[in-house]
Amino acid sequence: MTRAPSQGPVVEVKPQPNIYTVLLVVAIVALIVAIALGLRTLTSAPPNGYGMNMGQLLDPLTRSLPAK
Repeated sequence: MTRAPSQGPVVEVKPQPNIYTVLLVVAIVALIVAIALGLRTLTSAPPNGYGMNMGQLLDPLTRSLPAK
């Protein structure tokens, strides 16, 4: 009777991050920073920003355009 040689425990290796994963993470971080800076500018007090509150940011524009 023949026996197969016993194998040691199999250790799975995590794949290394490649350049596309790093670029995706950098792009997501840049997008979050840009949105945060934009919201900060919109909600800051008037010499440095527009002084809007969150309700004004989320309401639709109701002012009509001037007639030509």
